Amino acid sequence: MEFLLLFGLHFFIMGSLVMLFSGIVTFLWPHLHFLITITLFGLVGLIYAAIFKVMDLAIFAVFYNMILSMIAVGLVKLGFYFKRVADRQSEEVA
Repeated sequence: MEFLLLFGLHFFIMGSLVMLFSGIVTFLWPHLHFLITITLFGLVGLIYAAIFKVMDLAIFAVFYNMILSMIAVGLVKLGFYFKRVADRQSEEVA
């Protein structure tokens, strides 16, 4: 029971950090291909499993990080898209 509680907390913190850093990377380097960012944070999940010696959870950690990274990248790209649309709309009005 303690094992699940401990790793549940670890995965919650890791997921929060993955979303934060993935969003920051995408915001700072918008022309970086999204697959590079997603793969990078998938490798972070693999390293996490290796550090804590829970290789049984490695596949889960990799996919968990990749999915959360995709969400963060998508939200940042959506924000860039909305900014372009708003700029285009403001140019048409003026």
